[in-house]
Amino acid sequence: MYSSDIRPEEVSLGEELTVLVLKGKGESIISRMKDGRVILFNRENPIFADLKPGMMVKSRVNFIAQNYIIVDPLSSPESGVEALKLGLKMVAESENWELGVLANALLYMLEVLDEMVRSR
Repeated sequence: MYSSDIRPEEVSLGEELTVLVLKGKGESIISRMKDGRVILFNRENPIFADLKPGMMVKSRVNFIAQNYIIVDPLSSPESGVEALKLGLKMVAESENWELGVLANALLYMLEVLDEMVRSR
């Protein structure tokens, strides 16, 4: 799914990231770095129970391994337009150009609608 020429994305312990919650295998939830590494959520964090696919949450990196990262959610998760935009940006940056074109088109439509609402 990810090309071997993609370099690992730089991330540091303690760094804060805005993370889109995705459905993992079975009932699990995950996210992904741009370089393909899996982001896991600390299950012992009290906010973990509130996380659902399609939400975004500010998180702090608390463990880094070669193939995955573990984060601690810092605040209540958010859903809605911003989470949708984050998900579309992830799809637009993927290697599947057909889905990327669709994601960019949807992002453009959301921006136009947002401008129309603001200009009223």
